[in-house]
Amino acid sequence: MSAAVLLLVGAVVVAGVAPMFRSPIRSDSPESMSLWEAAGRGLVTVTVVNETYDRNGEMVTLPVGIEVNSSAEVPVEVSEEALLMSPHPLGSPPDPLHTTQDAVLTARTIPAGGSVLYSYGEEVIQGYLSEPAWWCSEEFQFVQADVAFRIGGETLPFALRPVVGHEHYDGPGDNTQTDVWTHLRTQATVVVGKEPLWTQLDGSAGQTIDVTIDATNIAVFTFEDGITNDVNVTHGAIEDDVPAGWSVKVGSYSTPPDEIVENGDHSHTLRWFVDLPAAFESDSNDPTDPTPYETVTRSYTLVSPALDAGVDLPRARSDVDSDGSADAASAPPAVEVPSTGAPIANAGGPYSGREGGMVHLDASGSSDPEGDPLQFRWDFTGDGTFDTDWSSSPAVDAGYTDDFSGTAVVEVTDGSHVASASAMVTIANVDPEIRRIDAVAQASFRIEMAGEKWHDLNFTLSSDSGVVTSMDLVRHPGGPRTQANTTKTVTFSLTEHPSATLLYTPQDDPVNGRPSGDNPAWVVLILPDGQERRMSHNFNTQHPATWTWSADDLVASFLRTGITFRAGLHDAGSDDLLATWEFGDGTSAIQTFYNDGVGADPAQSQGGRAPFDMAAVLVHGYTTEGPFVVTLTLQDDDGGLATAIVSVDSG
Repeated sequence: MSAAVLLLVGAVVVAGVAPMFRSPIRSDSPESMSLWEAAGRGLVTVTVVNETYDRNGEMVTLPVGIEVNSSAEVPVEVSEEALLMSPHPLGSPPDPLHTTQDAVLTARTIPAGGSVLYSYGEEVIQGYLSEPAWWCSEEFQFVQADVAFRIGGETLPFALRPVVGHEHYDGPGDNTQTDVWTHLRTQATVVVGKEPLWTQLDGSAGQTIDVTIDATNIAVFTFEDGITNDVNVTHGAIEDDVPAGWSVKVGSYSTPPDEIVENGDHSHTLRWFVDLPAAFESDSNDPTDPTPYETVTRSYTLVSPALDAGVDLPRARSDVDSDGSADAASAPPAVEVPSTGAPIANAGGPYSGREGGMVHLDASGSSDPEGDPLQFRWDFTGDGTFDTDWSSSPAVDAGYTDDFSGTAVVEVTDGSHVASASAMVTIANVDPEIRRIDAVAQASFRIEMAGEKWHDLNFTLSSDSGVVTSMDLVRHPGGPRTQANTTKTVTFSLTEHPSATLLYTPQDDPVNGRPSGDNPAWVVLILPDGQERRMSHNFNTQHPATWTWSADDLVASFLRTGITFRAGLHDAGSDDLLATWEFGDGTSAIQTFYNDGVGADPAQSQGGRAPFDMAAVLVHGYTTEGPFVVTLTLQDDDGGLATAIVSVDSG
């Protein structure tokens, strides 16, 4: 750090703006780019993946890989240890189902348009997996496959770099990984990031960049008797530099710096003093939850001088003991200034929405210095595959079928040059819905009658919704089974109080009949598998009270043979659905509905069926009469929940 020549508190001192700022200069056609610049451009993704490998003679599949995929046209350099955080402090609120252990990537080159698979370091140094290695920087969370990291500008603190660099395995308690965790239990360890990782300016003076700095203490306070170190940060410093010729927009500080130092090269150092307590080990007992680290953020708007070439902005820094010596630094944000005549791409944003919906992406802030007409195309998820063709319209409605946290990339061309820009997109999960639930039965009904000929019966199956089916029967000479009528198979709800009613009307029968004696009748309930349930009643012509008979206990007839439960399931996006039925008798059943009909939906996957509607159907029989309360719990693959109940009562 340059010696301070002026100390001011609570104010910004800005040196005179030079006509043209030329240093440090970035190549217009770099032979490679950093991981952080590539991430800022939306050209790389970093995702936890499963690896299948031989471990001591046993084939295992474990989420021990981290895959870095690049769509950049040049190699991407991980030139220093990169620290990946899940969830990232500047990202959307954490969903435990989609977070994983924080990780450290070691130095490596990702080939142009290619990928590199990092493997868990402890398995690498034991010979089970191949280089390159990654290391855990978070001891108390499970690692989970198919979780994508949001790449920030964090690099590994300086004191941890030799620890990671000393690769050794001398047993489960003496190896590189345990050395990392021991360091985090005994030393305050602040990581710092600075965003945007990459941005594009047109080179004219007065352009602005909204800068955000995040600082997180990733140390863990433990109650082990042998560890007495204080891992909290008290009155530590977070610093950033405003380059010579640049300035800070008045009133733009989220929190004004505690000190602003003008340096000998006319740059200015911004310094905030902060307290950053370590996470308590006792707060990290659930390994599905991310460690409850504390983060501070500081932001301001940087104003550029005139630029004739791209530059790297200074790294933000942490100084945990405020001794003037940095102990960690962010990656340097890259500022690109396109070559003369090239368009300036502006992706707009940040954008937000809900899965299953549309997000209006708008690059109308793009421009061309020569006024040439522009063409645009969009990559909605920053995966290197463009989702639209070239169009003169800068805006597009993008559909996201799953939750998403990442970047959308726009390419802009004037016919001779191509420029690109990215914008953050956050798509929230939408809870699934149970749009209907019912308990139903299927059966046909037959009525039979004996006794006086020419007497007649009317059968009606009704429910709260009205008449389900009906039929008539006139008694003719012959046996009862030849005096029968049968309905077609009907489906009816058992929750709508189904009732079968027989109505006997001897007074209007033909003259051949005699109004005397008993006329026995039967209602036969016929199940789809052919089983029959018979119910009988005597109609006495001398007793009108017997002329109407209702069977109100139909539910009991189906309890043991099986009730069909039906539910309409809905997801606004393309999530897989898991339906769990609790039948109220101590038993349960689970049904899984894959969106593609084949297998599990990868995290943040786009393009499936949306909305996703399924009919859940399941038959369950009971051994007792009830009543029973059946609970259906519906969960999507992002943790969204819905519940519904249906009651079955034979009374």
